[in-house]
Amino acid sequence: MKKSDLTKLMGEVIAMATRESIETMIQETKQRLEQAKYELSLANQNGYPITASYTEAQQGLEQTEMEIDKLMHSANHQQKDQLHRLHLQVSQCLNDMILDENDLEHR
Repeated sequence: MKKSDLTKLMGEVIAMATRESIETMIQETKQRLEQAKYELSLANQNGYPITASYTEAQQGLEQTEMEIDKLMHSANHQQKDQLHRLHLQVSQCLNDMILDENDLEHR
């Protein structure tokens, strides 16, 4: 096998791994967002107190932000766009959780 063929093959393997990683990240992020939104809705019901599951959902979103950032380094332009949109959703939900947490603490 020529060196150029090996380099091309390695590039294709990395691209496939990145594609799979991004697809997995999208699915995991959707699940984490659903859980966080559920916890957020519970907290908004009559001043429901912040629970451990709320905190875990919030920490899950923070972890997701770090994982998205790592994937951005190996993503192509289209994948970076997908990841950026995903990051915006996570950031918005995380900000909502932080603001609601502050509101509930000051009631």
